[in-house]
Amino acid sequence: MAKVFIGAPVRNRAWILGRHLDSLMSQDVDKEFMYILNDSDDETEQILIDQGIPYATHNLGKKYGHVRGQYSYGNLALLRNILLHEFLQSDCDYLLSIDTDIIIPEGSLQQLIDNDLDVCSMLIQNHPKIKAHNAMIGGRHVPEFQEGVIPVDLTGAVYLIKREVVEAGVRYGLHPIGEDAPFCEQARRLGYKLFVDTRLRPIHAYAEGAELIAKVAT
Repeated sequence: MAKVFIGAPVRNRAWILGRHLDSLMSQDVDKEFMYILNDSDDETEQILIDQGIPYATHNLGKKYGHVRGQYSYGNLALLRNILLHEFLQSDCDYLLSIDTDIIIPEGSLQQLIDNDLDVCSMLIQNHPKIKAHNAMIGGRHVPEFQEGVIPVDLTGAVYLIKREVVEAGVRYGLHPIGEDAPFCEQARRLGYKLFVDTRLRPIHAYAEGAELIAKVAT
């Protein structure tokens, strides 16, 4: 049975973290957790403790905010690369790279494993007003996806990565559109294929009171 390493940087997410973790803990797969707590000053740490989620603390300072539009992609890349190091110390076959504002559907993690792909994401809607998702083709957002498992050039937010991709040296980095972009670019240069499974559409808690679910073409 494949084993999945689940983790993310987390900062000031007490408003959604419990539901996020519940959705992951309920997945019927062999898994282990490691979250990277950074510069948090709400109840995030207590939630991790209460739910028995292993975490490491790496504070980088509060020069950059924690709300959407204030992130430092460089800091996020650093924290995610710490997570990759932790993953490689484990005996897990896959890494689930996930943002802490994502609530995944029941059975969805097993579906990603069953797809048996190098890198495969679920589909989320990025923004409440703009037709953009967490997957791009040819450097462009796709306003509407068909249902299925679709090859893409770039993805992020919630995706399963085979261990061999990380062992090959693929890492996160600084990029204007997010730290996932260099990861995807490096993976493709090394010959790994990226996909999005649009059958799997998690809740994206864009903000308190604003929850998005992607739609597909019918």
